[in-house]
Amino acid sequence: MTLSIWVGVFGVLAGALVSACFRDRFGKPERYWLVGLAAAAPAWIIALMVLLGGLSGENPDKGMKALLALSTASGLLGVIVTEFCVRWIKARPAIAPGVVYWFLGTAALLPSWGFMLWRVP
Repeated sequence: MTLSIWVGVFGVLAGALVSACFRDRFGKPERYWLVGLAAAAPAWIIALMVLLGGLSGENPDKGMKALLALSTASGLLGVIVTEFCVRWIKARPAIAPGVVYWFLGTAALLPSWGFMLWRVP
């Protein structure tokens, strides 16, 4: 599970660097959001694969199935809610900096990732 944490830290730092370096070229706020989402996605996928590996053993924990459903549902809900927030902020007359959109993309999968890290050793 430490691999997932290291990949998450590296992904967030790399996403922040990409957002800072290409801030003039991105143009649309959705691109910042996508960079933030892509920064957190590999760590989330690694944790999900570890969770799925725990289900494939001889005696799978019944609580793991509920955790899998909860974590994937919270990940999907996080993506939907943060994408709605991006559209809502974009529709307002005040222009938000790109870091707000990047943060929303990064935060989309964090609750789901937290559920998986909390349960899986």
